[in-house]
Amino acid sequence: MRTSLLRACLVAAGLACAAPTFAASAVIDGSRAEADGTRTMDLSIEVPAAVPEVWAALTTAGGWQSWAAPVAYMDFRLGGIIETSYDPAARAGAPGNIRNEIVAFVPQRMLAIRNVQAPPKTAFDVPTFQSLHTVILVEPVTPARTRVSVVQPGYRGGEPWDTVYKHFAWGNAFTLEQLKTRFEQGPVDWKKRAEQAAAKK
Repeated sequence: MRTSLLRACLVAAGLACAAPTFAASAVIDGSRAEADGTRTMDLSIEVPAAVPEVWAALTTAGGWQSWAAPVAYMDFRLGGIIETSYDPAARAGAPGNIRNEIVAFVPQRMLAIRNVQAPPKTAFDVPTFQSLHTVILVEPVTPARTRVSVVQPGYRGGEPWDTVYKHFAWGNAFTLEQLKTRFEQGPVDWKKRAEQAAAKK
């Protein structure tokens, strides 16, 4: 998953590279087993930005492009779609794009999405992942700091659930780290990042 929400790589893709090691990850893992035998993935991080800024980063095309993907299309409404791609040349509706349906939201507090289109090749079982939903919670810590949580309930035991869980345990943590970095260092320069990646080849 170059990742999840959100980077799948947000939520569905590649989520296919080797998991990196964070020197000192600020992600807090509150994942847990539920009474019905399912598992809830619950990861959170504090972001150095006010709630309105964080909400804009999650609910506008420009916001997503500032940290999550170079291409983003946003139809922010109940039943609307968040569409992203890591291919700078991608266009809306392309079969390789990541598409997430907005299933619920509370302004500046909660956003719930469900994946409806994943890239053609993924490192996990797409139907299993699409049977889940992802909830993003936004909570003020101080006027200038916000806690962002990515919660995915409903994981069962065994395969293919275990592989999906492992994939997004890393992917969602990576996504949260990227969001934090966006507010610490500024918007991502996708052109520069692509040039640096090409230089390493």
